[in-house]
Amino acid sequence: MVPSNRQDPPEGLNKAGAYAPHTSEQWLRLCDDFANLDGQCALLCELLTHLSRRDTPLEPAGQHGIDMLVSQLREGSRAFKQQLYKMRAD
Repeated sequence: MVPSNRQDPPEGLNKAGAYAPHTSEQWLRLCDDFANLDGQCALLCELLTHLSRRDTPLEPAGQHGIDMLVSQLREGSRAFKQQLYKMRAD
C-alpha cells in the first residue's frame, strides 16, 4: 500500500486553504479591528478639529505624528476591507 501524501488542512481551514466562513474567532478579530480603526478615526477627527482652531502653525514633530496616524489609518482601512471581502467570498 502506498502512503498518501495528502494532508488535511489545519484546523479552521477548508480544503481551499481559506478559513471556514464566519467562525467565532474571525468575527472577534474583525470586531477588534473595527474598534481599533474606529478609535483611530475618532482621534484623527479630534486632532483635525483642534488644528483648525489654532492660530499658530503646526510644528514639524506634530505634522510627522499626524502623517504617521494617517498612514496607519489608511493601512488599517485597507486591511479591514480585505478581511471583509475575504469573509464575503468564503
